[in-house]
Amino acid sequence: MNALPVEAGGGGGAPPPPPTDMLVLRLYVTGNTLRSTRAVDNARRLLETHAAGRFELEVIDIYLHPEAAIAAQIIAAPTLVKLRPGPLRRVIGDLSDSNKVLAALGVMVSNVAGSAPSGVSIKP
Repeated sequence: MNALPVEAGGGGGAPPPPPTDMLVLRLYVTGNTLRSTRAVDNARRLLETHAAGRFELEVIDIYLHPEAAIAAQIIAAPTLVKLRPGPLRRVIGDLSDSNKVLAALGVMVSNVAGSAPSGVSIKP
């Protein structure tokens, strides 16, 4: 996988700065592994369902761009990083627990209780 921006809305030319409620995220993956592919699919599905028109998602393959992982201090993959709006949040895993992922992103906070399953951990 290459670094592939996925933008809500689309359009040509230089994009305007994102609105303050726009979710700006990066998903760091390791090639075309099952967990990476699942994380990309889950992230896109969650964002298109719960933040349609309000998100920008950039997928970065750390095999192809290790410098990006070093700069962002990524120690596990897949890792979803919410850059904006603050605070910066990281979700590690395949993003299969929708409620935990959405709560971490600040998209939805209801029905979230207990600890994260083994496939997902939420880091501030």
